[in-house]
Amino acid sequence: MPRGTAVVRVTGSAGRFEEFRERIRWLLVRDPDTDPYTEAHSAERLEYRFALEKGIPFPTFVAASAEFPELRVEAEWDQGGAKGGAAIEQGRVVEKWSGARGSG
Repeated sequence: MPRGTAVVRVTGSAGRFEEFRERIRWLLVRDPDTDPYTEAHSAERLEYRFALEKGIPFPTFVAASAEFPELRVEAEWDQGGAKGGAAIEQGRVVEKWSGARGSG
């Protein structure tokens, strides 16, 4: 049974979404620790939803972010009621938060 959930959203230059999406798929399929996930994309963003057992595949998204510096990756999670998130740009964490977004 999953210990929590996470949503990873990618925003920025929509012209790069398809390339980013292919890169993420390539990286995730090769990561044996990737938890089950679904994709729900729109014209404005890419979205990945994870049922967490092992954790967010954070290194995968950091690596892809470094290859696509014009995109912003935001991960938000809820593990047993403990909520938080982080934003990644150009392959590095640029923002972190605890609780619901904007609450600290």
